[in-house]
Amino acid sequence: MIKRWSRIRSYALAFAAIGVVIAFFDGPARSEPANERARCETQAGSSFQELTREHVSVLESLNLPFEIISNQYQAAYSEKLSSCLLLIRKRMSIRREISDTSYLIDATSRNMYALYAVDGGAVSCMLIPSIKETKACKSRREFDDFVGKYLK
Repeated sequence: MIKRWSRIRSYALAFAAIGVVIAFFDGPARSEPANERARCETQAGSSFQELTREHVSVLESLNLPFEIISNQYQAAYSEKLSSCLLLIRKRMSIRREISDTSYLIDATSRNMYALYAVDGGAVSCMLIPSIKETKACKSRREFDDFVGKYLK
């Protein structure tokens, strides 16, 4: 009886070890980035639509004449941040003044990482890797380089 129990326990340990090895080499670790990217695409699309609705709602409540000329997004799962990022590029006319805005945010938490806006002649550019490291940027290229590091 003891010998049989010992053999059953040995088989159970062997099967458990095989399961761990299979999971390690063939399981979620390999497919996780693809799953995260797919989830990110879904989350980014939903967040983009929600942000657009909110933006339009605010402009309508202010009774400002506006036209959205273009409104696009790019989504990317950042392994560095373990987060879904959303780069939004919006061109619009408010009271016949053209504004171009680009910003990088977390699709879920809406934490902002970068902002580049041209409104009339004024340019605003902020890089925000963290609250403590916020800094003004000097050009669109600096903004694009910063954002590119997150969208890899």
